[in-house]
Amino acid sequence: MYLKRIELEGFKSFADRTVIPVQRGLTGIVGPNGCGKSNVVDALLWVMGERSAKTLRADQMDDVIFKGAEGRAPASYAMVEIVLADEEGRIVEAGGEVAIGRRLFRTGESDYLLNGRRVKRKDVRDVLLDTGLGVRSYMVLAQGKIDAVLSANPAERRSVFEEAAGISRYKARKHEAELKLARVAQDLARVEDVHEEVQRRVRSLKIQAGKARRWIELRDRYQTGRIRLAWAESARLRREEADLERRAAELEVRIDAVRRERESRQRRLDQLEKEAGALRERHDALRAQAAETKEKAAALEERVHGLESRAEELEEQQRKETERLAGIRRAEEERGAEDAALLERREELAAARAEGAAVLAAAEGRFQDRHRAAVAHRTRLEELRRGVLAALAERTRHHNAAAAAARDRSEAEGLLRGLERRQAESQGERDRLVAELEAARAELEEASLRAGRDEQRARELIAHRDALREELAQAEAAAAEARREAAAAEARIRALQAVEEEGAGLPAPVRRLLAGRGAGLLLDGISVPEPWDRLVEDLLGRLQHALWIDRRGAAAELADGSFDCFFPVVGPDPVHVVPARPLRALLEGDPERCDALCARLGAVYCVDRSEEAARLAEEHPGALFLSADGEFHGPGFVRTGMLRGEGAEGILARRNARREAEGRRRRAQEAEASCAARAADLAGELQQALAELERLDGSLREVVARRDRAADRVRELERRCQARAEEEEALAAELAALQTRLRESSRLEAEAVAARDEAERRREELSRSLEEAETAGAGIETELEEARGALQEARLEDERRAQELAHLEQRLEAGTRLRRREQEEAERLAAELRQRAERIQDLRRRAETDRAEMGRLLAARADLEQRVEEARIQHERARQAWERYRYGAEGDEDRLEELLSERQELALARQRVQLELGELVRSLADEFQQPLEDLARSQGIADQEPAVGEALAALRAEVAEMRRALDAIGSVNLEALNELEEAEERAGFLGREREDLLAARANLVGTIEDLDSRCRSRFLAAFEAVQGQFEAIFRRLFRGGRAELALEAEADPLTAGIEITVRPPGKELRSIKLLSGGERTLTALALLLAVFRSRPSPFCLLDEVDAALDDANVTRFLDVLEDFTTGTQFMVVTHNKLTMARCERLFGVTMRKAGVSKVVAVDLGTLPEGAAAAPAARVLADREQALARARAAVAEVEAGEGG
Repeated sequence: MYLKRIELEGFKSFADRTVIPVQRGLTGIVGPNGCGKSNVVDALLWVMGERSAKTLRADQMDDVIFKGAEGRAPASYAMVEIVLADEEGRIVEAGGEVAIGRRLFRTGESDYLLNGRRVKRKDVRDVLLDTGLGVRSYMVLAQGKIDAVLSANPAERRSVFEEAAGISRYKARKHEAELKLARVAQDLARVEDVHEEVQRRVRSLKIQAGKARRWIELRDRYQTGRIRLAWAESARLRREEADLERRAAELEVRIDAVRRERESRQRRLDQLEKEAGALRERHDALRAQAAETKEKAAALEERVHGLESRAEELEEQQRKETERLAGIRRAEEERGAEDAALLERREELAAARAEGAAVLAAAEGRFQDRHRAAVAHRTRLEELRRGVLAALAERTRHHNAAAAAARDRSEAEGLLRGLERRQAESQGERDRLVAELEAARAELEEASLRAGRDEQRARELIAHRDALREELAQAEAAAAEARREAAAAEARIRALQAVEEEGAGLPAPVRRLLAGRGAGLLLDGISVPEPWDRLVEDLLGRLQHALWIDRRGAAAELADGSFDCFFPVVGPDPVHVVPARPLRALLEGDPERCDALCARLGAVYCVDRSEEAARLAEEHPGALFLSADGEFHGPGFVRTGMLRGEGAEGILARRNARREAEGRRRRAQEAEASCAARAADLAGELQQALAELERLDGSLREVVARRDRAADRVRELERRCQARAEEEEALAAELAALQTRLRESSRLEAEAVAARDEAERRREELSRSLEEAETAGAGIETELEEARGALQEARLEDERRAQELAHLEQRLEAGTRLRRREQEEAERLAAELRQRAERIQDLRRRAETDRAEMGRLLAARADLEQRVEEARIQHERARQAWERYRYGAEGDEDRLEELLSERQELALARQRVQLELGELVRSLADEFQQPLEDLARSQGIADQEPAVGEALAALRAEVAEMRRALDAIGSVNLEALNELEEAEERAGFLGREREDLLAARANLVGTIEDLDSRCRSRFLAAFEAVQGQFEAIFRRLFRGGRAELALEAEADPLTAGIEITVRPPGKELRSIKLLSGGERTLTALALLLAVFRSRPSPFCLLDEVDAALDDANVTRFLDVLEDFTTGTQFMVVTHNKLTMARCERLFGVTMRKAGVSKVVAVDLGTLPEGAAAAPAARVLADREQALARARAAVAEVEAGEGG
């Protein structure tokens, strides 16, 4: 396999389509810096799939598209294609070719091409796998990669050997397996977390089931103890409340006495306070007057001191200014002598300057004459020069116009050929896109139909799923409601049963008699429907607790006590009253008991409404009428509101309530079973619907993805077809414009050549005239310079004398101004001295006056201080008397405050007791839904003595302990058993899932170990091969020496770094860090060539790898490189002459127009005079000659392109 050609278009600086045919052997790429040689290297990396813009020397990927240049528009896309000939049949049939291309449009669209077909980057990578070609292979060796090999640490350096070992495929498979293993580990971690959570839930549910049983047992015990404790606490609180009320009454009597005593003492205290206030005001007035006198004396003393200090300061200033006035008089005398000397020097300078003025006038006349002659000559020369420059500029302008027209014509011709080719290619591409668009539309239509069917089915399934979920939720809610109803009915039955068993509401003698089985209740064998049960109980009153005996005489045999007894009796049938019913018709049960009861109650009839009862009672005065709405009418009386109260139920009502609760419990249990069965059926249907929906969802996602991909494909193809059509229209317009441009360029070129020749003739004539004038002007300029020198000397002398004279005038003027200022200062000082003497005398007089006034104030102050002391003594006596009474009043206040505080404490205590009692009653009613008295009667403790003292404390501790035990148990889940079964089933499913994941993890671990084993063996084999080749190539490049490669000790070969140690000839063994620049380059080349030999590539591109080598090292490197050219093509980007001479052909990269690269091919074998003979490449004497001829050929081609 070998590289046949490289095609570039719009890639970086290669704006036009450029074809570089590559032959076997060594090929050179030459050209000046910045012409685009390295862009060929970038093109090879890019077409192989390089995705890093930085590697391609760009900021972003679209930087590889030609950005335009002067006179050239930016390219719309970049394209690179390489053609590989496969003679051995490694990737295609033997003797065939494979074309690999890559395109990038400015819109961001990117294509990989394989034999003209669009493929993915992975397809290109797979085709090149195991061929030695690829982005990460060593088919491209550049200076940066060479230095990176040596600069890398041992761990990074092993990537070179991994590429040589060809384990990239295995590492990719290992990476995929590790990703799968990571996903399996994540799934396993999630399953284990969920499994552990479910196991914890199972354990929790088991605990909850046991806790529920313990909670019910403890709740019953707590209820009994709580009621007993509340009854005892309420009794204790009532006793405390009575005691507190007694103590409060006694305290009120004591408070009234203390208040009367306090008021008497307060009146005397107010009188004393007024007397003390008057004395305090007199004392304060005297003190204020004494303080005022003291302040005035102090102010006068401070004023006297200030006046004397100011007089002393003025006397010191008087002395200093007197001395200053004497100094000014002496300075005036000295300055008069100095001014006389300055006036004498001014007269001398004035005379000398008058003499120099005549000399200066003569020099100026001579200079003006010479200057006028020189100006006239210079004007003539300037005119001639401007004429020459104008002619030269005109010739250059016409020459440039001709060259520009020629370039424009040549460029238009090249662009015209390129546009014609692009037009043909665009037409073919559009035809292909139209065919692809039709196929994509058909695929889209098919995918849309299938997606529509699946979406309709999914909507049906979702509606069915939602309906099932709603129905299942309703069934579960109904089951839960039935369970709650059954539980409520069960609780009601138990409560009624407990009341019946405890004999609630029965008198104690009746309960004892019934406990001894001495008799039974009358109502035990009778039942009455609602609401007549409560009405009959209201009629019976205490007869509800009547006993049933078999005969009248049995009553005398009962135990001591008062009892109502009934026994069998035969009574008359009731009279028929329309529309009423006899009470006997409503009674059910034992006929004897029903008859005995009716005989006791009399002629009682039942009607529905109270109005009917009232009317019938008027009509039948011998009967009693009971209405269903709770009224009882008889002759001369009526009872109302029999159903309004919320009193306790009687025996008949409780019995009816129990039967009704048992019916409700039975119906609720049946409803619960029915709902549970329905919920199970619905759950099965829902599971099936969810499974089908999940299967359909996966299929639908795939179909929708296909449809979306097809839609995207259709839109993309439509856009590209539109873009192609627009591009063809633009190409046609550009083609017409280029043809017009070509004709116009040819015409402009001919006109510019004729104008250029005429401008050249005029320039030559003007140049001859200019040379003659320059010769004649040399003498005039010499005379002008001599006159200018004489004039300059005269001017300098005159300026010096003028400056000195001006300096003397300034000094005289300054002396005059100074004398004037000193005279003014002396006069001012004399006046100030006289004024200051007068000021000092005035200050002395004022000080004496103030000192006399201060003596008078001090005498008055002593008298005032004596009167202040007398007033203070009188006020102190009054204050002591007031303090004695105040202490007594404060004692009264303290006693009253203590009594009021005690009363407040008693009131708070009584309020606390009342609140505590109310809270106790409220909390118990809230907790058990019954008043405390009813609960005490139901528990049989209302007639018992409440617990006190230690018994109460023990009961309180017992109830608190049971409360803590209930609180410790916390909430109870009554559904724990059902939830436990579901949780155990889910735990089993998760356990099976965990086993499957563990098996998958073990399989992936085994796969990774197998890949590691293969990578290890291949890496070691490649390392040994490279090690041998490295030492051999190193010795050839250095003409001796030693080089070693070693794996890091005690490390796995899969991760071990690689150390390099070398010893150049005549030197000690050293690290590569200590090598010189040339030695580092040769060492790196030896290593890379060793790797290349162990895993050769069909072709290799060397980018200026010889830049750091001298001629001798370049020769050795080329000798080694020739051994590789038999099986590998080498393309060398170089500036080195020796390397160029070894190449069999050269490609010159030029940039005739800024920003646009072109390639010129030169085959050294076709040069004349035997330049391609074998000695020309082998013998140093012929190298320079061959290169010179090559350069000449390149220049010839460039000249042809420029013309």
